[in-house]
Amino acid sequence: MTFENLNKNTRNRHTSIVADGKRFHSDIEALAHLSGKIGPMSELQNRIPRYDNHPKTLGEYHKGLGEYLSKKGVLWFDIHGQFMQGDWTQEPEQDVSFYVDRMCEVIDNTYDEVLISYSGGTDSNTITDAFLRRGTRNVKLVNFVNTSLQVHVEARKWLAKHTNDALKHKYESAIRDLNWSVQIFEAWQPYSAKQYEDSLANREFMAWNNDYNNLHSWAQNSGEITATRNTGRRTCWIVGYEKPHLTIDNGWYCFRMGHDIMDTPLSPVDPNAELIYFWMNDLEPNLIKKLAHCKAKEIRKIFAENNTTPTKENVEMMNRSQSAHYNRLNRAMGMSALTDFLASNETKDGYWKQQDLEQQSRVLHKETETKKILRDKYFDEVIKNEINANLLAMELRRPMTIVSKIKKVIPA
Repeated sequence: MTFENLNKNTRNRHTSIVADGKRFHSDIEALAHLSGKIGPMSELQNRIPRYDNHPKTLGEYHKGLGEYLSKKGVLWFDIHGQFMQGDWTQEPEQDVSFYVDRMCEVIDNTYDEVLISYSGGTDSNTITDAFLRRGTRNVKLVNFVNTSLQVHVEARKWLAKHTNDALKHKYESAIRDLNWSVQIFEAWQPYSAKQYEDSLANREFMAWNNDYNNLHSWAQNSGEITATRNTGRRTCWIVGYEKPHLTIDNGWYCFRMGHDIMDTPLSPVDPNAELIYFWMNDLEPNLIKKLAHCKAKEIRKIFAENNTTPTKENVEMMNRSQSAHYNRLNRAMGMSALTDFLASNETKDGYWKQQDLEQQSRVLHKETETKKILRDKYFDEVIKNEINANLLAMELRRPMTIVSKIKKVIPA
């Protein structure tokens, strides 16, 4: 069976949102359903504290509300897999590289072709290095720029050259001897304004902020350009941006993910490819647990070195690329990038990113402007009418983050 978009293949849905006992694949749908259960006489009304009676900022209120609703079993981000069950406090015995190599072994023995969503950052580069160590054949490194804006800006052209030069030097032998191939910074076409409008109405993707507020998000594959085609071989599409997100709760370092931490994956590859979240799956359930332990122990060490007390705020700051300890924590988890530039926060929040966005803003693109109007109109006329105001950030035109169940890792 052929699907027009890898992300619409139900086999590739590895997460969902549970609201009041019902499962959804859209945060807007889930929050609208929950809002319909909130009334003056309802039990839920008493279980959702109002923001206008709350002394904290809206962001703090939503974070606390999300954690509260998840713990109460009212609303949570469900990460599918047996690895999310059971006790995480027992650290897996082997080192990270053992479980990474085990993942590669399972994939190598299952699939004929391995496609890796490759940026050269710490996730994709570490995964690619593991397949290189193993000598896996038929690996393809793939990444794209959208035809709407990115192909036109100098910042992207510079990044393409920087990445390609380093990549082809590093993997020259694999390209020659293992039938590896590289498709980096090729053009792909996101949704047209009409496709975008239809998608809004159908609420087909998980996270409003990632998939719709971002006007040319990875989720929005128009189907006009498909970079790889299945030739009867079993193919997987590997993404690796779901490293463990840690917080602190009741004296423990804990694993907890938000539904909008992970983007819906880029998908202009063969729609029948099987999507694999490399760090977080049942193929090697100990991998994500080991990463969580390595990261938590390093965070605990940092606080001890600086003689400071861990709090929810300063622990969660360490998950961000802006953190002074970001690279140290990646190294503790055995991760490295293709270049020093790609290991930094430049492509996420630094000067390069500012230049990239500024250059994109100068590109005149009618479809982009139309999509902006459609997005804001949909939020103002539909979402605001369907979703309880306490579950929305009105000025930002976005819903609250929905969080997963918590998993204890180590004592703080």
